[in-house]
Parts: sequence; structure tokens; C-alpha cells
Amino acid sequence: MIDQPRIEMAIVPSTSRYQDLAQSIAEDLGIQLVPVDAATPADLAERVLLVDLTAALPAQSLGHRVVAISEDLELECFEVVPPGQLRERLPRALHNLVEMERLRARVEQEQSTVRLLNEIGLALSAITEREALLEAILAHARSVLSADAGTIYLTDGQELIFSAAQNDTVRFKGKSEQTRLSIDDASLAGFVAHRNTILNIDDVYQIPDQMPYQPNFSFDKTSGYRTRSMLLLPMTDHSGGVLGVLALVNRKPVPGVPLADFSLCMPFSSRQAELAQSIASQAAVALDNYRLFENIRNLFDSFISAAVTVIEARDPSTAGHSQRVAHLTVELAKACEASPGAFEEVSFDAQELEELRYASLLHDFGKVSVREEVLLKANKLFPWELERIEWRFRVATVQAELEWIARGQPGDFVPDQLQADLELVRRMNSPGYRFGEQDVHALRVLAQRWLLSENEPVVSNQEMTRLCIPRGSLDPEERREIERHVEHTYQFLKCIPWTDGLSKVPDLAHAHHEKLDGTGYPLGLSGGSIPLGSRLMSVADIFDALTAGDRPYKASMPVERAISILRAEVDAGHLMGDAVEVFVQSQLWDRIGLSASLS
Repeated sequence: MIDQPRIEMAIVPSTSRYQDLAQSIAEDLGIQLVPVDAATPADLAERVLLVDLTAALPAQSLGHRVVAISEDLELECFEVVPPGQLRERLPRALHNLVEMERLRARVEQEQSTVRLLNEIGLALSAITEREALLEAILAHARSVLSADAGTIYLTDGQELIFSAAQNDTVRFKGKSEQTRLSIDDASLAGFVAHRNTILNIDDVYQIPDQMPYQPNFSFDKTSGYRTRSMLLLPMTDHSGGVLGVLALVNRKPVPGVPLADFSLCMPFSSRQAELAQSIASQAAVALDNYRLFENIRNLFDSFISAAVTVIEARDPSTAGHSQRVAHLTVELAKACEASPGAFEEVSFDAQELEELRYASLLHDFGKVSVREEVLLKANKLFPWELERIEWRFRVATVQAELEWIARGQPGDFVPDQLQADLELVRRMNSPGYRFGEQDVHALRVLAQRWLLSENEPVVSNQEMTRLCIPRGSLDPEERREIERHVEHTYQFLKCIPWTDGLSKVPDLAHAHHEKLDGTGYPLGLSGGSIPLGSRLMSVADIFDALTAGDRPYKASMPVERAISILRAEVDAGHLMGDAVEVFVQSQLWDRIGLSASLS
């Protein structure tokens, strides 16, 4: 299809008395006279017919590829030559027909080439994964050029890295022994990259010794393969820089079919070299676009990392939380995909995993809007609130001592009760202290016992309310402020013009605090209305929050205890049980450097 069009001629019937004349004309035209029943694939040769109607049944329509020998000048064909004018007119008629067929075949060839290059360009432009892109470049190039094998080298500084290979005859496994080549004249690929030129070699075993480059035959020796013809082309970017080298090996009669005999290998024609240049150029554009895509993605990843760093810098005790949650969530998604049962029909492609990773990395970004004193609140009272209470107790101590002296009590004043009451306040201030009704009663009594003035107890009503927070360190308003970080995260992420493949990032992050029974926030979603990725993220988020290093408001927890809490959340209807069990069975905590002894 890509070489000069080959034209054949056949004469009908095969018993025609003009066989010798037809053979002579065919030789003059440089074409082959073949039997009419010879099987030749249409993509290898075009065929014209010489029909001798003096020895065959007449027909009204013979077609535009037929020269007829007949007295009937009304026949529908390319040209009719009467038997009496054969010597004068037949050579010219066949010459015109053959040239017309050559031109037609050449036009079809060019149209096919343009169409093929467009198809290759479209195919390559749609690929965003490096390995898939390299494999596609090789597959298209080998198919179009009927190459049995091919290799791609990519530049890395002053070296070429062996990056991809395909071979129809010997199934290629792994990398070549020589995975790196210097960009110099010593090797074939190095020479092409160094000189930015093409090498078209008919037989690599016949390269003269005086040539600066020499092939490496190690693959032939170890595999029994026989490299003959090679076509090597530089892949250059818009500025002429060499991105890599495309090497095609052993042109063969039929593409895609393993070689049974290496003697069937043919050299690559100059026409093929031109087409290969076009393919190499398209490959270079695709590689350049891929590198640009990678640079943009790396830039975006850097922005995400910087944003996460800013968030976690406000609370150093949570450093690494977002990265660990992202890692655990993606690993949990992969583990679920590989698990039978509830996840039998679940699958995540590379784009969906990337989407889930970004959502997990940014799930807490909205905390940037939370007041720092609330975000870092370690105890039920803010430090300055406890300090005020302690000062009041000091004043109350002075007042009690003065009263002791005024009443003329013997001995020194010992503020035992004041000290005991202050210790109760300090215990109640800790989120880890599990207080009871007796403690609450004692707190109310001490507030009435020690008055700095008629309306000023040592512990105010607001402070008493804070000290009686049943769980954690936040009062209801502070907890709502923390919970609003999810909404702030969503509003921030909605401002980013995500690509189609990442469009669900805001929704995934928005729902990571939802619960299966509908008691979560901020939307109150339940069951299947919560995106699967968000449900997986919830498991990872809770686990890391429980097991992470000591935080101001809690100590780190052993993996075994964290698993018990996850299962309790499942029993309470909050978390997805199947996801938690996959998490446990896969022991995903190993991926973040934790260990556990599970019985």
C-alpha cells in the first residue's frame, strides 16, 4: 500500500492467440503478465485485463480496467481495439490504461496515507498514560510499515533509555540487557539521536566495519532471532530537540504474522522511510503533549501538596493526615475491586483512582476557614479561660485566708478544699476524663461555695457548661464550626475547573462525613446516595484519626483498638461493613507503617 503501485495484466481467455503479443507489451511496460485466475491480494497489486472477444463470448459492459480486442466498437470498456489494428493501437491503449491505473493507485495511496496518519494522530492524542502511549506508537508504526519488531528509546540527558519493545516472532519479555545507550556515534540509536538523522539499513549484519556505529547482536544471540533490515528515525519536538528514537526491524510481506523464515525480510523502501518520518513526527508530538500533560499534572500536584501543607501547618499534630488518608483510600478502593462478594461488580479505572486521590488529599481543605483556637483546642476550656479560673481561685484563697484571720481561727490557713475543687476543675477540663453525675454536682457546689462577689462565682455558668461537655473538647457551636469545614471544602473545590475525569472531586470530598443511617453531615445523605468513594474515604479518615500520633486532644490508639471502633461504627449503622472488613483483611495499615497483632 505504501510502495510504488504494482500493476499486473491478465489476458482473457488464457487460450487467446495474442498471448505472445500481450507478453511483449507487458515487458515493455514493466509489468507482469499473470494467469487470469492467479490469486493476488488487492493491496499488493492492481490488475488490468486484455479481453480477446474474438475468442470469448461478447459482453456489453467490461469495466474501466479492460482493453477489448473486438470489432464491436460500442463495448463499454477503457478502449476497444479492432483485431486488424493491434500492432499499431494495442501497445498505446495498454500503456494508457496502465498509466491511468498507476495514477489512480497513487492517488488512492496518498489518500490512504493521509487518512492513516490522521487516524494515528487521533489515536495517539487520546492516550495520557506513558506506557500505553509508547505501545500504541510501536503498534501503529509496525502495522503501517509491516515491521516484525520495533523499539522506542527516550532521551534522558545524554543517554537513551530503552523504553518499549514489540516483536511478533519472539515474544518480548522485560527490558533489553542494554537498557541505556550513550547519545553518540557508537550505537545505531545513539548515532540517530546524536546526528538527528535517519538510518535505513538493508542488512545490519552487512554494515561495513569503517562505519562509526555498530549494532548490538546480543538479543539475536540469546533469542535465536535474526535482525536484517532496520529503519531508525529520530523523534523531534517543535524546536528540533530529539525526544527519542523509533527503531523498526525486519520488514515482512504480511504485517502481524510471525516470521517463519528470516529470508523473507525485505529492506524498508524510501517511500516507507518517508511515511515513517511522518509517524515519528506524530509520535514526537504525542510524546511532547504527554510531557506537557505530565508537567501540568506535576504542577497541579505541587499546588495540591502546598495547599495541604498550609492546612496542616495550622495544626502540626495532624501533619501527614491528608496524604495518609489519600493513600489508604486509594489502596482500599483497589482492595475492594479485587474482593468478591459485595464488590464483585466494582471497578475503578486509573482516572477514577486519581479522582479519589485528589478528593482525599483535599478532604479537609475547608479547615483553613476554622478559627485556629477552635482547630487546636486541646481541652474543653481555652487556655485563657482556665487561667482566669485559676486566678479566681487565687483570689478566693486570699479571701478565705482573710476570713480565717478575721474570725481569729488558730493556726495557719490551709486551703485544702480550694485545692481539691481546683483539681476537680482541671480533671473536668480534660476530654479524656470520664466524669459522672457526682462530678457535675460537685462542680455546681464549688461554684456556689466560692464567690468573689455576690454575682461572681469562681466558675461561671458558661465555663461550667464547657466543663460538662460529654465528649471531646468542643461545645456545640464550636463543633458546628468544625463541621462547616466540609461545606467550605466543597465551595473551594467547586471553584476549580476540574477536567471531565476529575469532575467528581468536590462531591467525593463533600460526602466524607456522611453516615449510612443519614445522621452524618452536612447533607444528611444515607445508604447508596453516598458516593462509594466517599464511603471508603470515611473508613480511611476515621482510622487515621484514631491511630495518628498524639494530638492535643487525644493520644494515639493501637490498630487493634481502632479496628474495634470501626466495627462498632458499622454496628451503629454509620460505616460500610464490607469496606471495613476488606480494610482489615488486607491489613492496609501496613502501607502507612503501622503494625498490629490480630487474632
